[in-house]
Formats: sequence, C-alpha cells, structure tokens
Amino acid sequence: MYNTLQAGQRYLNTFPNQKKLNLFMPDYRLIRLVKFASRFMPAFACFAVVWQYFFYDPEQSILANAMITALFALSIPFQGLFWLGRRAKMPLPLSLLEWYETLRQKLITEENIKIEEQAVPSYQDFANLLKIAEETWGDKYFDEL
Repeated sequence: MYNTLQAGQRYLNTFPNQKKLNLFMPDYRLIRLVKFASRFMPAFACFAVVWQYFFYDPEQSILANAMITALFALSIPFQGLFWLGRRAKMPLPLSLLEWYETLRQKLITEENIKIEEQAVPSYQDFANLLKIAEETWGDKYFDEL
C-alpha cells in the first residue's frame, strides 16, 4: 500500500498541469482535487473536532462522531493518492497508446531526446512523456491538441 501511495505521489508530481488534458483523461481533475484536499482537509478536521469541543453536550456522544468525521476528512487525500498510484501502474488503453507512440517518435526524431521503449507503457510512462514534451515545447504542444 505504501508503494502505491508513493506511485500516486510521483504520478501527481509528473503529470503536467495543462487544462487541455482534462478532455482526454480524468486524471487532471482528480489531481486538482487531491491537491485541494491535502491543503484544506487537515484544517476541516481540526475545525470538526474544535467545533464539537465548544458545543459539547454530556448527554450525547458527539465527540466520537466528530473524531470519525475528522479521520474521514484526513483520509480523503490518501484515497486520491491511492487511486492515482493504481492508475499510474495501469497499462495505457489503445486509444492513448497511439498518442503515446506518436509523441515518443516526435520527441526522438525532432529533438533527439533518448526515451526508452516500453513493451507495455503505463500511465506513469505517458505522464513522463507529457512532462518531457511540456519542458521541451512549453504550452505550444498542448495548444495544438
């Protein structure tokens, strides 16, 4: 599980921040949600616990509910990273495989960049390739999509 979370973090860091990729893959939206959740869910978890502390009623067990809510809120970024880690290891579908090979050949022939050939490319390999394209051509490549 730890390796999957690390793979998800690596995929999150290498996937280019290009809004046009939203049209082809749901990963862009999920990456934005994971970044948002990792920024604001810890504050929400603290708020949930502190809120119940101020409105504590000894006749009810609301504090246990607040703790469960806080733990759930803290787990949301990890759930997203886990999904991204599993996605990063999945092989590319045929619809994206053609795009991967076209981009790979274009980078090799036009820019003379060494890119290892993968027998079965994964989403992580595709994200690495897109990151290289972004570093090489900037937004120009993504404007052509």
